[in-house]
Amino acid sequence: MNTCKHFGSCGGCSFQDIDYPVQALCKEESIRELMSVYGINCELKPINSFNEWFYRNKMEFSFGEKQGIACGLYKKASHGELVDITECLIFSKDAGTILKAIKEFFTAKGNSVHNKFSHKGFLRNLIIRETKFTNELMFGLVTTSSENLSKEEFVNMLKGLSLSSNLKSIYHIVNDSLSDAVVFEKKELLFGEPFIEERLDKFKFKIAIDSFFQVNPIAIEKLYGKIKQYANLSKEENVLDLFCGGGSIGIFLSEDAKFVWGVEVSQAIVDCAWQNAKENNIENISFFTADARAFLNTQGAFYKGIDVLIINPPRSGLSGKIIRAILRLSPKTIFYSSCNPDTLFSNLKDLSVAYKPEFIEPFDFFPQTPHLETLVLLKKSVS
Repeated sequence: MNTCKHFGSCGGCSFQDIDYPVQALCKEESIRELMSVYGINCELKPINSFNEWFYRNKMEFSFGEKQGIACGLYKKASHGELVDITECLIFSKDAGTILKAIKEFFTAKGNSVHNKFSHKGFLRNLIIRETKFTNELMFGLVTTSSENLSKEEFVNMLKGLSLSSNLKSIYHIVNDSLSDAVVFEKKELLFGEPFIEERLDKFKFKIAIDSFFQVNPIAIEKLYGKIKQYANLSKEENVLDLFCGGGSIGIFLSEDAKFVWGVEVSQAIVDCAWQNAKENNIENISFFTADARAFLNTQGAFYKGIDVLIINPPRSGLSGKIIRAILRLSPKTIFYSSCNPDTLFSNLKDLSVAYKPEFIEPFDFFPQTPHLETLVLLKKSVS
């Protein structure tokens, strides 16, 4: 496949001019170099590679003005200049069709574009979610409240598109905040179901317009399967999933575990995790709405029988206080999955007072970009 016509200007990806096998080897080598820098001596497993194109299940585009209404992504090294996207090879074959139709619709309606500096105007963002195993499609149009949306006509326009995925859900989100990020001040379901559903292995997961779900479902299915394989639970072991999101890792492990606890700071995401557990008829799982550090120092202090700890933190990694709380919790085994190798390796050094890495295994969740996911299995050191 040729490189995307926007490559070089769009800020979405930067490796498209490198053959994919070389990309994967470079990422594997970057982990090897970090192991050397941080003095970590363990097995480095070969990198896991997946589909190099059309793998993302979510994109968040911005509206702008460029000889009319534009919709796309900001240029590299610039937060002010928008690239008007007509295709996105890491997202969806339907991206061009969708964006063209939406731009034409709002141009005909005469709606204005929000200016993030003056904070005036109507159109802000377009969220598109597309499941990869079930082929379901969800839209979220983000606007201010300054103008009226022709809701019925907007829905009919999207329903009339010839797309490869099945349209399941359309939302209108109102965001009058000064923040450039999408803030869900108000959301209205204009069409369809409140969720789309993805299937990973034999499990099904509800995805809301505002919930977190890993962006590469094909890769995440492989990662979860490997964690399950490596954990090799005995039906007598308890699992704590510290940044559980929608509960997907815990649900994967639940059929082999005695019990699984999941912790997530957002109530809305915890509600989604409970729903996912119910959808999959999982009964030996429970979720807490709590900050990870607060949980470990309060509720978590009572769960001294944790055998396996799952950690998949934000890019910022684990704070010193969370690491100290984990050391007090003293699980037998830790699986640490991270999308930021720098913070991961820094945290591994801090955990090394009590834990030794058995192996490190890279997963290329983000082809055509410099990013990757890295899994580490840590075992309690024998004193």
